[in-house]
Amino acid sequence: MSLFSILLHAPNHLPRAIVAASSLVFLSSFGAFGDPLTSNNGFYPDASDYAGPFVAANLDYPDTLPDARFPAGGALQQPLTVETAQDYMLLLKEYITPSFSTIINEPTSWDPKAAGWYDLVWSGGSNAPTGGREALMNTYTGQIIHATSFGAPHQPTSQYVQNHAVIYYDARAASMLGSVWADLYDADLSALSFPEGSIVIKAEATTPAISQWPSVLDGAATWQVFRPSTLDQATKKANPVPKVVEAHPLQMSIKVKDRVASPVTGWVFMAFVYDAAADGPTVWDRFVPLGAMWGNDPQFNRDPKGLPANARLTETWVNPDKPAFTEDTLGWGGRMAGPMDVATRQGVITARGTHMGDKNLGASSCMSCHGAGEYPFTVNLYPSPNSSFPPNGEPFLLYEPGSVQWAQWFENRPGDTAQSGGRGPVATDYDMAIMFALGATPHVSGKPVRALERFSVH
Repeated sequence: MSLFSILLHAPNHLPRAIVAASSLVFLSSFGAFGDPLTSNNGFYPDASDYAGPFVAANLDYPDTLPDARFPAGGALQQPLTVETAQDYMLLLKEYITPSFSTIINEPTSWDPKAAGWYDLVWSGGSNAPTGGREALMNTYTGQIIHATSFGAPHQPTSQYVQNHAVIYYDARAASMLGSVWADLYDADLSALSFPEGSIVIKAEATTPAISQWPSVLDGAATWQVFRPSTLDQATKKANPVPKVVEAHPLQMSIKVKDRVASPVTGWVFMAFVYDAAADGPTVWDRFVPLGAMWGNDPQFNRDPKGLPANARLTETWVNPDKPAFTEDTLGWGGRMAGPMDVATRQGVITARGTHMGDKNLGASSCMSCHGAGEYPFTVNLYPSPNSSFPPNGEPFLLYEPGSVQWAQWFENRPGDTAQSGGRGPVATDYDMAIMFALGATPHVSGKPVRALERFSVH
């Protein structure tokens, strides 16, 4: 039995009689980061408001490295191209369907331990109902974006869109997590490199009601999460109270450590999106490929638009038959980004003083964001001189697109090379969640706090 099996504790599996004791029960006395193995932030709804199950985090990491199951390079056994990326994505979806489709088709039956998927230590707890993981589906709370981020006529009638996301690691990836946190209070950064074949999935559900976004969400699945309403969060209501909120799975982001398919960066990033117009007997069947990327196309990173006229990206493939609502949320120069990734920003002010107002600026991509992952937290997720990023729509200082500084976010680096360079920061192998988890440990160990406290998935 591993250390994680021994230390898993009662709050992850509380009987309903205890949870029903009040409309809001705060179970943890450790504070935001005191307990690395807590499943959630300790807030539970009253039994009269929720009669479903509570998902417990699976932190019982494998003691040995399991065999790789997904073939390197897919069935192709060669580096990806824009011509072969779709086949790779479809093969991967087929591979994960037996173990992962339940979270979409039958969310109340989802059990990550039974399915063989793992959560991240140091990520469950929080003193706030918007922090950590919530108790019903174990989701993290994502950024809030304005409906105007989506182009007409594909905007929802709700003013805001928010995502609630789960992040799961397969057994090979989880074996690495167990090595990094063999001592939960003293992470071994030398072990921080995902084994070949590791798979990480982020499934994201969005908050508009189906009736508020029927062209996008018609027939979608429904999750229930325990969070303050999107409106309360967006309007910065004081002491927002969590409630049972419905959210509808819209995007599934997947990354695979695969040096055959991606020899330079070592990773393939993919996004599937729900397509209300797609055929298929189940909701899972109606998740279609949006696109994939395995590099940042750095040959174009000095172009102000990210892609010269008449040129073509060679390390991003975007499905030509993608749902129309995803067109306006792609990344810089058309690089891969999903509708929940907040790759487009509003309210941008560049370092040269250009005010872009309400214009949507593609400022990121899957790999430019994750490539900034390093510990201690040093560089922004976006091409910005500041270390933090504001809520969507508020003024955001960015470098000039295509400048030397901007281009640093759109280089191709292996996962063990930190973007900021030097001997200090340790690259987190294209994983942002690990960066934030590492930043949680010092709150209890007494070491200097060296990262942002709140992990905002997007």
